[in-house]
Amino acid sequence: MFFSDHGTPDGWINEHGYGCHTFRWVYKDGQFVYIKYHFIAKHGQKQLTGPEAIQISGEDPDYSKRQLWEAIERGDQIEWTAKVQIMQPDEADAEKLGFDPFDVTKMHEFGRLVLNKNPENFHRDVEQAAFSPGSMPPGIEESPDPLLQFRMFFYRDAQYHRVGVNLHQIPVNCPFMSQSYSSINFDGPMRVDANHANNKQITPNSFVHKFGPDVAKAPYKVANNVVSRKSHYYHEGKISEYTQATELYKRVMTDDARKNLHYNTGKMLSHVNYPIIAKKYLAQIYNIAPEYAQGVYDNTKFKFERFDFTEVVELSKEAHLFYKEEKFRPSQGDRLVGFAPEKPFYHV
Repeated sequence: MFFSDHGTPDGWINEHGYGCHTFRWVYKDGQFVYIKYHFIAKHGQKQLTGPEAIQISGEDPDYSKRQLWEAIERGDQIEWTAKVQIMQPDEADAEKLGFDPFDVTKMHEFGRLVLNKNPENFHRDVEQAAFSPGSMPPGIEESPDPLLQFRMFFYRDAQYHRVGVNLHQIPVNCPFMSQSYSSINFDGPMRVDANHANNKQITPNSFVHKFGPDVAKAPYKVANNVVSRKSHYYHEGKISEYTQATELYKRVMTDDARKNLHYNTGKMLSHVNYPIIAKKYLAQIYNIAPEYAQGVYDNTKFKFERFDFTEVVELSKEAHLFYKEEKFRPSQGDRLVGFAPEKPFYHV
């Protein structure tokens, strides 16, 4: 997607938004479904070619920002339809699907995302914003998505460093309750509210509880305490890792989109200094589609002596195993945890 025309939209207005993470919507009884968020631009998509994007970035680097600002100031309808892909837990079986299942299913519309006001002050409203997947309302929880779990912790940790521990007092980070929100954090630089006043530092407690139930921090409760990686281990080091990319390349992209992808990728691959890196990259995309690798190869101006494409074809036979440690791959149908190494491999 990065080197395709999707990577160079004609402004922020004219692009769809596809969430990369899988979440869970959890019912009161603990039952849940897996979901992914999609935001479909009601005004459609428009994209630039690579050369057009390069020219605009040099001549007018604020192109996308100004386009959005001016559209909002004019009162244009800037709106995305919010949809979700839904997958039942029993459908999330890697063995049946043949790939890591936190991916494509059907979509359902559930709301809108509307932009109708520009920020009054860029620093206050934009630079101090602290979005984090660790801040989720009751009913939305994490999935076995490992990158999501990583971000849930480290985004907030980075924001405490960048903005400060009392970031929740900045209105943009808590617009509906910024005047009455009661965080369990206390003290720290720039604390300007009552700092819990005379409340006990643990809530709830048996003595005093001044936090109103409508503004107290909602407890985070997960539907289960097991984080499973079985779907990831199932496809680790298997050729099925390429199937989703193949679908995108062959079924979704048009002929022109594929040509632009070849050109854009070849242009960047031309900067690579080492033949082995170029060969291994081409071997990976060969497993997505042979014509994809051939198209990129033909559009690359290598810094070194051009190697024969047959070397790429030969390397592609083992490309799905590049850097895949055997100890982390499933063994004899055991798709849960792979197998343990024979001896310690850390601190030796």
